[in-house]
Amino acid sequence: MAIDLKYDTLANGVTVVNLTGTMDALGAQAIDLRFNAISGSQTKIVVNLENVDYLSSMGIRTIIMGAKVVQRNNGKMVILKPSSDVEKVLTESGVDTLIPILQEMDAAEALLLG
Repeated sequence: MAIDLKYDTLANGVTVVNLTGTMDALGAQAIDLRFNAISGSQTKIVVNLENVDYLSSMGIRTIIMGAKVVQRNNGKMVILKPSSDVEKVLTESGVDTLIPILQEMDAAEALLLG
């Protein structure tokens, strides 16, 4: 299954990026430009991985590159609701030391707005 990217900016200025599908090399390539555009133009981003069933190193790269752009713009990015398999990949690769991983939207918004 390919990856799908949809996003919406909430009234409080938080942008929620919803990813659905497989974030392998092809998936990462498919969303790279759009994800980078969002990362370059927004400063409070929630990346919802609830519906991502697989995350490869190229998918991780896309997320980290986006987070670095957000940080350079004095913003913050958080990862929301990864499945246990995806979260394991994120923690084993050290992504959780760069980007907070949260399970609740309220907590994500509080961190971004705080």
